[in-house]
Amino acid sequence: MPRQRTRIAPDVPRGVEFPIATGVAELRDEPDGTTFLWVNGVPSSPLDPDPGELAFEYMRHLSAAVDAWGLPPRLLALHVGAAACAFPRHLAHRLPDSGHIAVDVDATLPELVRTWWDLPRAPRLRIRAQDGLEAVASRRDASLDLVVRDAFAGDTTPPALAGDEWWAHAARALRPGGLVLANVGTRPGDRTAAADAAAAREAFGEVVAIGEHAVLKGRRRGNVVLAAVAGGTLDLAALRRYAGSAPLPTGVATDWRG
Repeated sequence: MPRQRTRIAPDVPRGVEFPIATGVAELRDEPDGTTFLWVNGVPSSPLDPDPGELAFEYMRHLSAAVDAWGLPPRLLALHVGAAACAFPRHLAHRLPDSGHIAVDVDATLPELVRTWWDLPRAPRLRIRAQDGLEAVASRRDASLDLVVRDAFAGDTTPPALAGDEWWAHAARALRPGGLVLANVGTRPGDRTAAADAAAAREAFGEVVAIGEHAVLKGRRRGNVVLAAVAGGTLDLAALRRYAGSAPLPTGVATDWRG
């Protein structure tokens, strides 16, 4: 029996598209009570009353990579691709002393999501409309502990966020030992993800990929999380333990080429 949940944004009609700056969005309720934000026909963010819950598999990969990293006592994170801020909210809940900046190219969504659910207030979570490349390029050197890229145009990462320039700025903006995470959408025969992974390796050297086995092997479309530490490494044993207990067959690769 689905557990009872507080209804998210009860005044917003479900399954009805509404305009945003970059197209259209809608909210849909799932049988288990989770609400999903869809943007331009693509599921974008899960909205759950419990900030400890992550409905999307790739978000659980992001969280596992954070666990496999050496967390600083306090951290400042930049999230590129805010949508409904599900992952920033999750990390702010787990790490009460952390600060988060979430940016989205859509100027409408940051205004809406504050009204939908219980996001932390500034300065713990600051949300603004900003281009994703500009957001990381405008950061001072060594000014962030964590960079998370979860930005899509449809189901594809915008080219400006998947190339050498974005990855180089991410490396520059991280403090020594800082972590970058990137959600990569991939499908069989599509070489976009390969270029993204190559740019990550050029900037960071060692890059870890987390995803379902079939997706990592290029047999099925899906999401792969890339993780890299500035001048350091992740705890691969911890990541592999996570992968071994994940609900879906999940792998960890240090040589993923897209």
